[in-house]
Amino acid sequence: MNLLSYLNKELAGKSDENLELISVICSVADSTVDIAMDTRVTGLKQIRGSANEINVQGEEVQMLDQIANKSLIDSLSKNSSCAGYASEEIDEPLIFNQSSRFMVVADPLDGSSNISVNMPIGTIFGIIRNTDYGVSSFNKSGRYYISAGYSLYGPSDIFVICVNNKVSEFTLDPKKKEYQLSRDDIKIPRTGSIYSINEGNFISWEDNIKKWVLNNKNPTGSSSKRKTLRYVGSLVADAHRTLINGGIFAYPPDKSQPEGKLRLMYEANPLALLFTSAGGNAVSIDKEILDIEPENFHQRTPLILGSKDDIDDFMNFTTSGRSSFKETPEISPIFKWNKVNIAKLRSRLGLSRSRFGKKVGVTRGTVLRWESGDVSPNLSNNKALDSIYLSTRKELLQNPLDT
Repeated sequence: MNLLSYLNKELAGKSDENLELISVICSVADSTVDIAMDTRVTGLKQIRGSANEINVQGEEVQMLDQIANKSLIDSLSKNSSCAGYASEEIDEPLIFNQSSRFMVVADPLDGSSNISVNMPIGTIFGIIRNTDYGVSSFNKSGRYYISAGYSLYGPSDIFVICVNNKVSEFTLDPKKKEYQLSRDDIKIPRTGSIYSINEGNFISWEDNIKKWVLNNKNPTGSSSKRKTLRYVGSLVADAHRTLINGGIFAYPPDKSQPEGKLRLMYEANPLALLFTSAGGNAVSIDKEILDIEPENFHQRTPLILGSKDDIDDFMNFTTSGRSSFKETPEISPIFKWNKVNIAKLRSRLGLSRSRFGKKVGVTRGTVLRWESGDVSPNLSNNKALDSIYLSTRKELLQNPLDT
């Protein structure tokens, strides 16, 4: 089964949104085919090496970085369903068609420092619903991502995609230049035998991170098993091995990068959606990646992702015995807000969508999408809705959980 046939099967409703999502995913996939072809001949085409530029991240840009970024821009700008595009290679997001349904974020060429030595590299991307009809739609938590995926350019070129919380892998047939299904409905093992971390940073870590690393080498407890270190230095490669074989990948904060190194919007969030959909988890030091509310587009974060049991073990070392991120009842969302009870609350308050949105702290467009069921409130939105409901409750509504 090729990628298009798979997407038509998984998104079979034939709604406008599904058809447009298929179109955007295929545009990204087409670009990764072109990038894959270029990575195979970098030496022959003389596109291996530095472009003698520094990007907004303060990192040296490789020639293939520029080629990959341009390929994605060219493909997505021609797709009427793509409202805009943003990546680590451009300072500000690009808007193609402000009223279109989807935004795409990407790391066009992850691990580009590996190009010169022919090590694995890849492309990471996420697709976000266009809730605000402008640049602000990019600055959303991972809960707004409707799809995500990556390509890994290695011994074979693969394309991994998450739609409808299902993760599948496709392998490129280079003769047809077409992706064919090679793994369906991937589930990460509950635990694994490998840990992946850059131990060159050991001296800069906090003591609890050091203790976790040492425990992987010489575990305590009679039932504990020693883990093996594997670290490629390409996020896509390390993440893919972890997804398929289980285990844990960790890039914690250190003294030189206390906020973390990896980018939230176009590296951490897409991978977090993939790993949670496959039955694993993805966290920063103190919360789930998908719940982080971004302050800016190029925001960085610690990233720990992998098998559930291995993530829990990591948290036992780094959060004084806590193995989950459930917030205390005092600040957790109280009610489950859906399109029915959101519309009911707004109606009983007698507010327009614009005024209701200002009260909650979102735009009119976001309220419209909540009430149509296109998107659900994220963690902070849920808390705001709880607060509004509780502060005005006088027989105004039944408990939203009862609706």
